[in-house]
Amino acid sequence: MTNQDFCYWLQGYFKIASTPKLSNEKITLVLNQLNSINEPLGEFTTWLHRLLSYLAKEPHDQALLDFYLPIMMLELNGIFVHVIDNSYDLSIGITAAKQIHDGVMPMVTHHDK
Repeated sequence: MTNQDFCYWLQGYFKIASTPKLSNEKITLVLNQLNSINEPLGEFTTWLHRLLSYLAKEPHDQALLDFYLPIMMLELNGIFVHVIDNSYDLSIGITAAKQIHDGVMPMVTHHDK
């Protein structure tokens, strides 16, 4: 798994949950995925690994986990907006891509003729 593969995995993991919630079990799951990255960790994955390793050391109050979840999601969104999306030749433009990631605009899967 690459850093980018991990970002897609984490994005999918957050999207399939009707209401994403961080728990000690989910921290372990995400850490296991981070540990399967077979290249040097990037800036985001290094930050996330450090944060989750800290949180995994002992059970924490749910309020603390609830505090970190939106930060994690925001940082992941930033990686898509500033790194991953910029690595593709997008016909829709960066603003539209950001709106898709933010859930403001539905993803277009085909073009009308």
